[in-house]
Amino acid sequence: MSIEDKQGSAGMDDLYSLLKSKLNTVEIEGNTLYVAEGDTLLDLDQLRIYADVREQEIKTQEARNRADEAGFGATRLDEAPRGLIASTKNGKIVRWKPGAVLTYRVARDSFGSDAQYQLVVSSMHEATKAWEQTCGVNFEHRQVLDTRPGMGLEGLLFVVRAFDAGGKFIASSFFPSDPVERRRVLIDPSYFTTSFDKVGVLRHELGHVLGFRHEHIRNEAPPVCPNEPLWDTKVLTMYDPTSVMHYFCGGVGSNELKISALDRKGAQQVYGPPLAAAALVEAEA
Repeated sequence: MSIEDKQGSAGMDDLYSLLKSKLNTVEIEGNTLYVAEGDTLLDLDQLRIYADVREQEIKTQEARNRADEAGFGATRLDEAPRGLIASTKNGKIVRWKPGAVLTYRVARDSFGSDAQYQLVVSSMHEATKAWEQTCGVNFEHRQVLDTRPGMGLEGLLFVVRAFDAGGKFIASSFFPSDPVERRRVLIDPSYFTTSFDKVGVLRHELGHVLGFRHEHIRNEAPPVCPNEPLWDTKVLTMYDPTSVMHYFCGGVGSNELKISALDRKGAQQVYGPPLAAAALVEAEA
């Protein structure tokens, strides 16, 4: 039975309680977070928003179905083009400030072996380079801090660390608007055995770090793909089943999770062209 079926029998007001009881949870540093989108972690306030928006989407879809059955479906307005999706706040796209250096460390002590640590370091290097070659962002691995004890963020934007989620996700990250204490890229042990490209997994997670939502949530995606609320989002390009932000589902998507041409177009709408593409000139005194 789907969430919608259960919701219909329990009542719309119960969706928040239903999701709260059914979604997987993880405990991170004393906080309970809900795994609502495969790799997106929500606190209780965010889960409430998620449920409220999902209710509205279900009501809208039910109204459209009734219109279709009555022969009025063709009169409704066409939906906006689909594609790479940016997070928004108060109608404005959320992004890091121009010139910001997205600094991180890979917490060495959190990994079970040096081989795992080195794999994550090299994969992060390749994933950050891919985004730097895509749009105007700048990542910096402050490797000298990798052996610092604890998981603190002092002097850094985020930390990459191992976290045993029991396979509830392969990896998870955060959005620019998330609280500072949530700025972590978490690596589950399943990351080291997954059939997905390991650099690709981190390219996907860094897409979230830059503010991009999942691609497969659109109506054009196969029905078996996860259906997620679209609160605080703006569509940037046409629907793209080859997007780095698209799960492998319904026979589309890719285990490689590469940045596509449409990803590049959408990312540059938010962050501009790659910094390396600009010829920088010093201002004369």
